[in-house]
Amino acid sequence: MESYNKTPFSGLRVNTSKISCDEFEKISPYHIEKIEYVPNGYYIDDADAWCKHPYYYAGLYYIQEPSAMLPASILNVKEGDIVCDLCAAPGGKSTELSCHNPGILVSNDISFSRTIPLVKNMELFGNDNYLICCEEPGKLSKIYRETFDKILVDAPCSGEGMFRKEPHLIDSYKKNGPAYYRRIQKDILGDAYKMLRPGGYLLYSTCTFSDLEDESVINDFLSEHDDLSVVHTDKACGLTGPYDKYAGNGLLKGCVHALPHKFKGEGHFVALIHKGGNWDDTKTVHESPFRVFDDLPESVKAFSDNFTKEYKNTFSQKHFLIKEDGYIYMMPALADIVYNRSVRYIRTGICIGKTNKKDRFVPNTAFALSLRQSDFINTIDLPADDPKVIKYLKGETVVNDGCEAFTQTAGGYVLVCVDSYPLGFGIFDGYKIKNLYEKGWVYR
Repeated sequence: MESYNKTPFSGLRVNTSKISCDEFEKISPYHIEKIEYVPNGYYIDDADAWCKHPYYYAGLYYIQEPSAMLPASILNVKEGDIVCDLCAAPGGKSTELSCHNPGILVSNDISFSRTIPLVKNMELFGNDNYLICCEEPGKLSKIYRETFDKILVDAPCSGEGMFRKEPHLIDSYKKNGPAYYRRIQKDILGDAYKMLRPGGYLLYSTCTFSDLEDESVINDFLSEHDDLSVVHTDKACGLTGPYDKYAGNGLLKGCVHALPHKFKGEGHFVALIHKGGNWDDTKTVHESPFRVFDDLPESVKAFSDNFTKEYKNTFSQKHFLIKEDGYIYMMPALADIVYNRSVRYIRTGICIGKTNKKDRFVPNTAFALSLRQSDFINTIDLPADDPKVIKYLKGETVVNDGCEAFTQTAGGYVLVCVDSYPLGFGIFDGYKIKNLYEKGWVYR
């Protein structure tokens, strides 16, 4: 109880698909302190303007409560895994999972309004290996039978671990407490079980401390499926084991709690569960519903001339989905394995841009964030402390003031970068940049 009178902990997680932790430590604009149990996690001071810094808009990090970093870290996604984040919004865990180079990541949330920040956060991170959908887990469990190698269920819960940081949630707790959420959690786990391949791993987590929502839910889940077992999770760094009533149950010994009086975070419960059976490496590929590079509009092919030779070759091998509204999506490499027309997708890979009725192509900011500076021929690279960076992020016209970044740049499409990390596109006429930064993303 005393710990709830102390200052909450805040943190960030480095986007290791764009920058290494060593490199980030060298350029970090504010003081950071390593989080011992998360390789790319750091404690930060809320007083610092992390969400206002250009590096945030370049997708170099994600602001996340420290104990909430545990689930994605413990699930241990490997390269090539077929992965589902079943309750994904607002994207803290999905952004991290996407950095582990899975074959494909399906990020789902039942709430459409909550998928809006999920989409934005995934696009900021710049990976191209995901699909985002908005469906009930029950529907997905019918479509994706024994499909996923790894599933993360960060379940809706009563949220006791959020009370110190967001006291207003106490009112919600009084209305819907542990018993209410327990039913939802058990239903979601039942659906997740059907979606998990034999030999696969399921990570269940909550940000609450109630036995009803944590050990008891897992205990019931195990009793319903004799092919499940809890995988031991190391209890270093202030993590604790299950409550005393379960201490003698071998199946539950691996569960962990992050409690705010023992752990530098707000609180989490985590259980990693293994599904027995033979691991099947066969990935079922459905008939491709995507159009390939040769079918892209001429304006998109013309835009691709701005790519370096190496990236243009990569781009030419991609598959694309062209929507009726003109938006074009670059599909993940293994999308054929999980794409299903009956699923309500919010994003099908990276939105590269949109064509209008005159076949004019406007590249999307999300596409820029998926690139490296070395992928684009014409770039303007500005230091983070240059006022022109904020002007660009505000959607304003940026004028050539004679700095070297402009004088060495040819006219036409440009990739605007901050300290070599892409922010978005523009059109440069030798004097000014016509700003193509996404209007809904502008700096505020």
